Amino acid sequence: MRWHDLFDDLEAQMMRAERDAFEDEVRERADAERAAVTLGALLAASVGATVRITLRDGTRVEGTVTDCAAQWLHIADGPREWLVPATAIAALEGIAGGAPEPGLVASRLTLGHALRALADDGGGVFVSAGGAQLRGRIDAVGADYAAVAGKVVPFAAILTVSPAF
Repeated sequence: MRWHDLFDDLEAQMMRAERDAFEDEVRERADAERAAVTLGALLAASVGATVRITLRDGTRVEGTVTDCAAQWLHIADGPREWLVPATAIAALEGIAGGAPEPGLVASRLTLGHALRALADDGGGVFVSAGGAQLRGRIDAVGADYAAVAGKVVPFAAILTVSPAF
């Protein structure tokens, strides 16, 4: 009888060790997959979601994500809308937990592409760049800057771009 209990206990220990090893492997794989998710993927998964964004300067913007690429997202709240560079985001609430990387086209659509489209549209814009608030047309878009109403604004300084009313 004693040996029977001993072997039963040994079998239970072996089953617990196998279960623990399996759970550890699942956790490690989940962590590895999560570590590979980029901000661009989170943004892409958020199209249609209502998000709350805190910008680097503390300003808050809230709305529904209508479009995005790896470097920017476009959100709207009724008639108000903003183009927000990913680099301007200090904190983001309301996004999906994870998603596949943006497709090839979306991953190549830079902030410059979005600003060039706005420049081609010819409408006036309001650019918030920290302490600088610019209103006018986008005159030109370079590799890492935009010229708005005769003033050059580095992409890194841009917090939001919205239509000028």
